Amino acid sequence: MKKMSKILAFMICVVLSIGCLTGCGGKSEEEVLMSAVTGINNAESCEVEVSMAGKMSMKMGEGAQDLDMKMDMKGTSFQDPLKMKITGSVAMMGESTTMESYIQKENEKYVLYSNVEGTWTKMELGDLDTALASSGMSSYSNQLSADIGKYTKKEEKKEGETTYLVYDYTVSGEEMESMLEGSTFSVESMLGDFVDAKEYQDLMNRVVSSIGNVTLTVYVDVKKQEISRVEYPMTDMMNKMFDELMKYIKDKALEEATEDEAKEVNEMMNSMEMKVSDMNMSISYKNVNKAEDFEIPDEALKAKSMNAALNSLR
Repeated sequence: MKKMSKILAFMICVVLSIGCLTGCGGKSEEEVLMSAVTGINNAESCEVEVSMAGKMSMKMGEGAQDLDMKMDMKGTSFQDPLKMKITGSVAMMGESTTMESYIQKENEKYVLYSNVEGTWTKMELGDLDTALASSGMSSYSNQLSADIGKYTKKEEKKEGETTYLVYDYTVSGEEMESMLEGSTFSVESMLGDFVDAKEYQDLMNRVVSSIGNVTLTVYVDVKKQEISRVEYPMTDMMNKMFDELMKYIKDKALEEATEDEAKEVNEMMNSMEMKVSDMNMSISYKNVNKAEDFEIPDEALKAKSMNAALNSLR
């Protein structure tokens, strides 16, 4: 279980590292909202706190397992030059795994340094300029649309001494596909020869296109005129992705099964299921344009390259 937790932590570390690169003075509420959106989209630096929690159930035949999942992360990002730092922990299957990762550009390539439970690794992610640009993550731009029509006003909230304007913000399925396009490209570039490029892209197209529209909740600090946090309902989105992934796995298993094996394989695949419930994520923004600078540790810079190890296995 400890090993599985480490593997899961490393995978989340990679995904998050790429993904994070995803007084009013008499102003009207709409003006405050647009001022906050412009501010976060044009930020040169920012600190974020990410929390995600929920439950996952896995079934195969008569066996079933329910898992509680919890993730807490803190991140710091600078845009020029691009560099990121992420620290946090993932708790699953009764185990908690800590992690620390950094990304910076070296010799026209992005390099990811990761520390999971005391072990540092280094991985060249390749030339991600095109991927990051297409996903809107080469800067903070395009995180939230400046189209006021995409926001639906909800009831204001007060937490302590802070008053928030609260809006539902809908991201269309087409926009989701565009945002995730760069991420799928970058993961494919890391996997390299281990996957068939066309097959991988077909799978990603199926999974991403299954998501559909996603509605987020945006909190705007009225006094600071800044985006304070964005809440993401993850349950429906992840279940749609898991369903499409399981369909793909079933199709591949039946394709590779012999005629004698087909019935048994079909029954086994039909008994498999992965579902999540009460899965939600929240991202809080802090110190916009005032993030604290950091240095990548020497032990990280001296880490062995995973690319060389992977190439030796090909």
